[in-house]
Amino acid sequence: MNVTDMLDQAREMPYGAAQIALLEQAIAHADAQRLADEAFEARMLATTGYVYGGEPARSFVTFSWCLTEFDQDPVRYGRWTHHLLWSFKAMVSAMTKFPEIPLARTTDVLDDMERRWRAGGHSPHAVYAHRHYVARHVGDLEAAERWFDRWSAAPRDDLSDCVGCDPTGKAHWLAVRGRDEEAIALAEPVLAGRLSCTEQPQSIYTTLLRPYLRTGRAEAARDAHRRAYRLHRTRLADLADIADHVVFCALTGNEALGLEIVERHLDWLERSPTPLATMNFSAAAALVLGRLDRHSGLTVGGRPVGAVAEELTARALDLAARFDARNGTGHQSEQVRRTLAATPLGEGVALAAAGSRLAPPPTSAPVPVAPVWTEPVPPTDGPDELLDLADTAFRERREEAAFAAWAAFDDRYGAGPLTPLQQARRLDGAGSAAADREDDAAAEQAWRQADALYATAGDEVRRQVVRGRLGMGLLRQGRVDEGGALIEESTAFLLGHGGAERLARAHLRLAYAHAAAGRLAESVATGRVAEEHADVAEDPSVRGQILALRAQALGRLGEIEEAEVAAGAARERFRPAGPPDELAHACLLHGVTLRQLGRFDEALDAFDEGHAVPCGATLRRLVARQRAGLLANSARAAEAIAPLVEEIAALTAAGDRETVPHTQYELAIAYLNAGRALDAAEVGEEALAALDAAGDEQALAVRDLLVAVYQELSEHESVVAQLTALTTAIAARDEPEQLARVTERLAEALDRLDRDASAAGRFADAAASWSVAGRPVDALRARRRHATSLLWAGQPETALAALAEADTAAAALPAEPHAVWERAMLDYDAARLLDRTDRVAEAILRAARAVDGFRSLGAGTQVGFAGLLHGQLLQAEGRSDEARSVLSDALALVPDDEAALRGQLERALAG
Repeated sequence: MNVTDMLDQAREMPYGAAQIALLEQAIAHADAQRLADEAFEARMLATTGYVYGGEPARSFVTFSWCLTEFDQDPVRYGRWTHHLLWSFKAMVSAMTKFPEIPLARTTDVLDDMERRWRAGGHSPHAVYAHRHYVARHVGDLEAAERWFDRWSAAPRDDLSDCVGCDPTGKAHWLAVRGRDEEAIALAEPVLAGRLSCTEQPQSIYTTLLRPYLRTGRAEAARDAHRRAYRLHRTRLADLADIADHVVFCALTGNEALGLEIVERHLDWLERSPTPLATMNFSAAAALVLGRLDRHSGLTVGGRPVGAVAEELTARALDLAARFDARNGTGHQSEQVRRTLAATPLGEGVALAAAGSRLAPPPTSAPVPVAPVWTEPVPPTDGPDELLDLADTAFRERREEAAFAAWAAFDDRYGAGPLTPLQQARRLDGAGSAAADREDDAAAEQAWRQADALYATAGDEVRRQVVRGRLGMGLLRQGRVDEGGALIEESTAFLLGHGGAERLARAHLRLAYAHAAAGRLAESVATGRVAEEHADVAEDPSVRGQILALRAQALGRLGEIEEAEVAAGAARERFRPAGPPDELAHACLLHGVTLRQLGRFDEALDAFDEGHAVPCGATLRRLVARQRAGLLANSARAAEAIAPLVEEIAALTAAGDRETVPHTQYELAIAYLNAGRALDAAEVGEEALAALDAAGDEQALAVRDLLVAVYQELSEHESVVAQLTALTTAIAARDEPEQLARVTERLAEALDRLDRDASAAGRFADAAASWSVAGRPVDALRARRRHATSLLWAGQPETALAALAEADTAAAALPAEPHAVWERAMLDYDAARLLDRTDRVAEAILRAARAVDGFRSLGAGTQVGFAGLLHGQLLQAEGRSDEARSVLSDALALVPDDEAALRGQLERALAG
């Protein structure tokens, strides 16, 4: 790689250690080869790279070298004049941040800066701004105010800070002076515009943190913190800004989040960009850690928070004293002490997204409550009549009435004496009540006692019924063999001794046993036998239970359409007067099968109905979970957030760490679809960390989601990072089509960042993967974009070679619409490329072919663009009549709603 290639590559790299290393390599090669121009360029790029890469001290050397060379030969390096003058601002700013640099030296550089500004006829706007910054740093508030006024009055020019940074500096001063409303009014309109500066929008958001908080704009403050810190957190150069966010956590009662931020960046102090950043972060960290010292056992970096707080306090005060000695004031020490003594403002602001690790526990939504049985139990002639009353109520699924009757039995007859049969019947009921409240151990104990007492009483029918119930209880505990054996024995006996309803229930229990043992076809068949007896049973819910079980068995067999029919029938059966749990369960089954069939609106209706039923807690949670998962991907995504947050809280409380990140993934989807991208990012990133650590395949899906989230947040570097990680992960698998898709998306992301050379390489990779996947038309699209990216990267000859390869690939494609479209696009881009390389005659031919291709597809808008290009190329060659004909034909095919394009064609015709 030659020096020019190194510099081209460095321009496309993000700021940081890797870019700095490459630029230093370029400097060394340029010096060794005595390439004066390249040596100058490399040092100018390195000056900026050092500043934004977190090593500003090293920028002093490269800047001074360039300034000396420029002054010796201003004509040779004239094209760097603006860049050099712009860098003066960064030098002045950086010099104040090192206490070992005399203040007089900074003033000298400022004076030189002002002299050069005047000599070039530039506005003093930027000079006044930096005189204000120096005065503000030393604590000369009168001078700072004076320079602020002159700065505000001076006209902006091309050496002024950008439209984001300039208001940020002014808003900071207004906030320092307690003019919060003015600071907000000045800064907020800037956020509505387009900001392309490396330091924005995070700097302006950070500046607004305290003004928002002090003026009661808690939600705006929360949003500003979360938007800004996300961008600061990966940039060593922003350590001082990160300190502001640590303080903000302390001011808003978010010490736990502050601790997490301190832990994440504490080791940055060992490579801090400046002593001033070290001082500010140390003071901020000491504030948070000091607050947390009362919580015994908390550590940071493996050490007690209190001990670390003491060390950081001492470090911050020592550095402040060094700055004050240099500046001749006590301003920096005063600032540090103010930070260390800061107290919370207002009532606090919840900064963490609900559903994230640091979020407070959610407030549960109201739960539908089943009506409580309030009717008195009627008087009876004896214990048997009351037991009959309870049994009837329970059989009819009026559980509350049954429980009330059993309680009345205990009050009236519990003291005895009772016969073995009466005791058995009461224990049978106790087992059913325990099962209803999901106390399996108590249910098993009661039913086993009832079994023995029924045997003593000689009531074999009731004994076999209770043994069937016991078998069902054992199935619920996972004791399939033991429970199945009891159910089979019970059913075999009742075939010859039970009535229709008992037979229906016996076969139903047997069907459950078959299903639990994995004998699904037998379960379905046995359920059909149970259904025959259910026709004459008194309890209408029996048929509903049979249908619900059938739906489950058919679903496990993969017969989803049949399962949906059964689940829907069960739901209809339970709806009129079915028990709440049975109706909710049927709604759950029906919703799941409808979802599997892609009938999402109907599935959501089923889940909505089930969610409104006052069922048991476990079942309600299952319904809510399924409903929320479907809502998350719908227009009603906001409704999914609260139940998913509750589910995460429940999983966390139960110690189910494996399921939490999967649920957080669904929550992140809900947040994104509800327009809450910041929350989606926070929760999604937390899920990704856990899934990555566990080696879980779903990490790929979370990364893909985060790409969409970052695009929504305009965090373009994060988009590239996630797509790069996805590409690496998929490249390790034998999935060429998936690899091609992700690689092309990465290329497009790089293209949006104007990293054209990198984009070209990724488009070439995508083309290769599309070819391996047997997708030649898609491969042609990627080849075409490879060629155009090479052109934008300033590599015209390589672009022409890539174009030739694309033409060869295009010639082999069939004449089907997708291929015709891509060939026309290739012709269009080829015309632009050939025009830029002064091969106009060839460009005209390719533009004409593009028009013909799009016309054959009836693509009027594309005919317009291609015709416009064709006409302009003809006009440039003096072929006006041909151009007019081409432009007129194109205009006739452009749709009326393409006003802008039609206007361009009309103006070209008029010209």
